Amino acid sequence: MTESSISLEILQEVTRIANSTLDLDETLQNIIQVIKNKMHMDACAIYLIDESDGLLHLKASMGLPDDAKRINLKIGQGVTGWVAQQGTSLALSEAMQDPRFVYFPEIEEEKFHSLLSVPILADCPPLGVINVHSVEKRMFQLEEITVLETIAGQVTGCLRNAIQFHQNQMMLKETRILYDISLAVQSTLKLEHGLWVILSAITMGEAGGFNRAMLFTINDKTQCLQGIMGMGPDSQEDAVRIWTELDKKRGSLLDWVIKETQSDLIRNSKFNSFVCGLSYPLNPNDNVLSETVLQKKPFNITHAKEHPLVSQEFIDALGVDTFATVPLIAHEEVLGVILVDNRYDQKRITEENLRFLTRFTVYASWVIENSRLFSKLLDTNRELLSMKEQLVQAERLSALGEMAAEVAHEIKNPLVSIGGFARRLKDKMNTLSKKREDSDELKSAANYSEIISNEVERLERLLKNTLIYSKSGALETEECQINKLIEESLYMFKSGFFEKNINLVTQFEEDLPLLNLDQQKIKQVLINLVYNSLESLSMGGMLKIQTYLEDYAQKQKMVTVRVEDTGGGVPQDIFENIFNPFFTTKHSGTGLGLSICRKIIENHGGSIRVENQIGKGVTVYLHLPLQMGLDYYKN
Repeated sequence: MTESSISLEILQEVTRIANSTLDLDETLQNIIQVIKNKMHMDACAIYLIDESDGLLHLKASMGLPDDAKRINLKIGQGVTGWVAQQGTSLALSEAMQDPRFVYFPEIEEEKFHSLLSVPILADCPPLGVINVHSVEKRMFQLEEITVLETIAGQVTGCLRNAIQFHQNQMMLKETRILYDISLAVQSTLKLEHGLWVILSAITMGEAGGFNRAMLFTINDKTQCLQGIMGMGPDSQEDAVRIWTELDKKRGSLLDWVIKETQSDLIRNSKFNSFVCGLSYPLNPNDNVLSETVLQKKPFNITHAKEHPLVSQEFIDALGVDTFATVPLIAHEEVLGVILVDNRYDQKRITEENLRFLTRFTVYASWVIENSRLFSKLLDTNRELLSMKEQLVQAERLSALGEMAAEVAHEIKNPLVSIGGFARRLKDKMNTLSKKREDSDELKSAANYSEIISNEVERLERLLKNTLIYSKSGALETEECQINKLIEESLYMFKSGFFEKNINLVTQFEEDLPLLNLDQQKIKQVLINLVYNSLESLSMGGMLKIQTYLEDYAQKQKMVTVRVEDTGGGVPQDIFENIFNPFFTTKHSGTGLGLSICRKIIENHGGSIRVENQIGKGVTVYLHLPLQMGLDYYKN
């Protein structure tokens, strides 16, 4: 077969391939196979220019090592770069001797003596370059050069169509993934779950395809970027295992990630723990993460060791020399940074990868912002409920104050008179009954007068409690030891503990600081609490009282008095009303006991808290501040 017929056969075969499919990879691979076999070359390669970075990327090859696919050339770099730049073919019988030659160990170019390189010309710039290599020294014939140039011209149209088709397919795939991700993150208000979905999508092959992803958020208090989440293998072996498992999955890989990602396993991974331990200051020109936030733009770091914003310590921590960072922005506010790398497969992070990652971060920003807004909504709702309770309480106090003033005006004066005469009558009757012991009528009258006197005293106590609740009066405080006040209060119940066989347990912390307290009012609180516990306890029950120093709510040092009983607790419907004035389930009493206790403690600048365990008992906590400011004095 003549050279002309071989050339014609090659062109016909290439033309058939060019018109048979729009799949770029398949088209390129079939073309180089025909060129290599028909022209009897030892190796063939096609380089295409990537518009995103302007570099020549090896897209298809035969006869070259697998590592050759990692080669990326600048326009003008080496023989291939020179051909792309000049748009001129170059035939070299001794390629390594040419001054334009640049050695790449990945290609193992020392095996090849001769090289023929022709540009794939379009309007401007060229699409790429076709190279053929020969192990033996070879003087390329004009007809061979012409055939390869003709092939390059022939495939220009199909390559442009295939490239456009490939870009459209990638865009469609990207749109579908982003749509699925948006549905996934909108379906949950849980911050952690939404972020796991985002990072999973970033590291899965179908979407971002990065080996690892790290999420940093801004800590407003410390002004640092704090690592909060990391997704990726813990080692090279772990990476191989994960990728092997993913290859076996059927159906939509994204659906699998959203539905089957086990957040507990990820949360407990070494890599996630490593990321959560990272923290970097948010200072200008300090590190690449802070600059990503301050400049609100992504960084694609290709040579970390040479970059002024990357320290050796940072490189050692990540274990990579190439990575990318993208800011998380919502409403023009930067919320954090996502850092990605390809530590295990060493793939280059392209500008296309970076643009895709930037689109992903939009959804991550939504997740964080929605979670923040939801959290604020919950806090606002709690504040509103608290304000509502305070308003209701204020209305009750106002109504109670008016009622107490009216009751005091209407009852106090006649009650004093009745009480005085009742006590005088009781004394006189008692005197007469002692002189005339045989008089049953006098004894009955004495009993009646005693009943009148007792009931008047009860009415006086009711009036006093009502006045205390509506207007507590200024506190008469002095330095005192809370343990001593508790012991004095317990002494009054000594006989009651004995009669009911109550096991009294006291655990008082020694050397507690002195407190500024109104001793009589605090005693009133303690007596009320012990009395309530004693009423609820059956024979042989337990009452435990403790005192200790603590940081209450992480804000202020408090002395805490803990009163615990085993009285079985309070039914929930009753427990919800224990602090409401005049609410009581007892046959006697005003229902003001705990209301007065809370008012007294709050007037001291403290707080009272009650825990109810149905079937077990009630525990009351009194939190008293070490120092009481003037704001706590209420008239």
